[in-house]
Amino acid sequence: MEQPAIATLGELRASGWRSEPVKSEIRRNLVDRLKADEPIFPEVLGYEDTVFPQLQNALLAGHDIVFLGERGQAKTRIIRSLVELLDEWMPIIAGSE
Repeated sequence: MEQPAIATLGELRASGWRSEPVKSEIRRNLVDRLKADEPIFPEVLGYEDTVFPQLQNALLAGHDIVFLGERGQAKTRIIRSLVELLDEWMPIIAGSE
């Protein structure tokens, strides 16, 4: 992804970048992956017909999600892999704490 050098608020506004809620960002990136027929959670095996379709529906609908289950059922691994559905880059202006 091409990352423009943004150092001021004016440059940020001129770049056209817009803030987006996390749920919308995840939904947009999930739709892109589904259209490209890419695996959503390639590192987790065995839930392709059960958990993943329900999780995809929940993410597409913007629902809040609670993972319940016994130990060792890949709950944490799935949650950690959700960050792959976030954009790779967002602009940061130095000194704007």
